[in-house]
Amino acid sequence: MNRIRNIEGMLPQPKGPFSDAEALELLMAYRKDPSNVPCPRCGPEQIEVLAFIEPEIDPNGFASVTYPEGEYAAALYCHSCCRAVGILAGATHEAED
Repeated sequence: MNRIRNIEGMLPQPKGPFSDAEALELLMAYRKDPSNVPCPRCGPEQIEVLAFIEPEIDPNGFASVTYPEGEYAAALYCHSCCRAVGILAGATHEAED
């Protein structure tokens, strides 16, 4: 299991994952408007971004906290259905000239 390094306090423990289709829906909503990401099952105002993390996991299974700039992943959690997902939210390719 991947763990997030350098987070203060306890993180909520998810009860299960989102499906692939739901994760894609969350990714598209996040990229459209990161401040308004509705849960595919529970609706708006339930999703919280728990952390912004480096997109690469280290050999020990840890992900380091980062800023939402460049390449990063966002750890999303729904407070209603208690499910979580990590989405690759930042830019994943370099701009061409």
